[in-house]
Amino acid sequence: RRLMQRFYVFLFLIVPILLRAQGLSFAHLSWTEALELAKKDNKAVFLDAYTVWCGPCKLMVSQTFTDSAVGAFFNQKFVNLKVDMEHGEGVLLAKKFKVSVFPTLLFFDAEGNVLHRASGFHGASDFLKLGVRALDKRKNTSALEKMYAAGVRDPGFLRELLELKSAAADPEVAKIAQQYLKTQEDYSTPENMAFIMKYADDPYSDAFYYLIHHKAQFEAMYTPEKVKDRLDQIFENYIQTYPNLQLGEVQRLYGTVYPEQGALLASSFRLTYYRKRNDMARFAESAIDHYQRYPSQDPDELNEIAAIFAEGVEDPELLKKALEWSKLSIRLQENYYAYETLASLYVKLKERKLALKAAKRAVELADQNDEEAAVAKQLLKELE
Repeated sequence: RRLMQRFYVFLFLIVPILLRAQGLSFAHLSWTEALELAKKDNKAVFLDAYTVWCGPCKLMVSQTFTDSAVGAFFNQKFVNLKVDMEHGEGVLLAKKFKVSVFPTLLFFDAEGNVLHRASGFHGASDFLKLGVRALDKRKNTSALEKMYAAGVRDPGFLRELLELKSAAADPEVAKIAQQYLKTQEDYSTPENMAFIMKYADDPYSDAFYYLIHHKAQFEAMYTPEKVKDRLDQIFENYIQTYPNLQLGEVQRLYGTVYPEQGALLASSFRLTYYRKRNDMARFAESAIDHYQRYPSQDPDELNEIAAIFAEGVEDPELLKKALEWSKLSIRLQENYYAYETLASLYVKLKERKLALKAAKRAVELADQNDEEAAVAKQLLKELE
């Protein structure tokens, strides 16, 4: 009996190890060698395009590739490769196959043509379905792309292609989404509104125009917060996709995505744009225009803009405008930092007595609150 107990304990410990051992096996081959082996064994090629820092990639290693069913299918049907896209041959493969998200799961025929692709974490069951579809010559990405190129545009087909492209983080998603919406006469159905909410990534598309001009209906269907988050995502994605947009184009984008606040946001962006380029003349001009059109009652904001003028602007007339912001900031909220800014402005305007008075007040407030006022103390030392 004791022997049997030991046997069961042994099975309990060893079976999981055996099952893991039956998981997906990766070949240690170059890309060319993998294609040659695929031809020889009449197999396709699976490429796990990963990076060492990618969390979902690590999860697939520990949870998906160890699955015995995954191993049984993939080891029989594919030559399996695992390549770090940031080192060695992976850098060239990433460029060749446009890999920009991780993991990207790529499937090829033995000639190196892409059959299918997806991205992101897939559990064992979903990964198996992915492998089966990759080998389906009627349903994989390659097959659907050929049908699309041949002019097939029926709604069901476009939705199917769109789901595949979306799962692969393909940049053609927005274009295909627009093609699908051209087949729809009524955008207001719950199905089409959900479609627009998910796929309207181009802020200059008809779908996005519908979203903006029926915002209240979308907010009722989802929530105002979710609609705002989606608009923010669309804006940020567009900026990332087109990082070299000129100032005028960014201002137009703000007006398109945020029609109610676009002018304010574009005006604020203009300040950031000129400051990053160290164009203080245009920055100062834009700041004065901005605060004339959008007066602020935020003491920290007013003090910050005045401090930028004190540091980088030389024109006395412009500095006088900054002086107004600095004084308003102090009226709204007295603190040593605001008086430091005021003292610095007076120094630039050659108002020594007023600068001395402001610096003393800055040091006094700092001492009261046990804070450092290094700039004010240095000014005080110089002025005295």
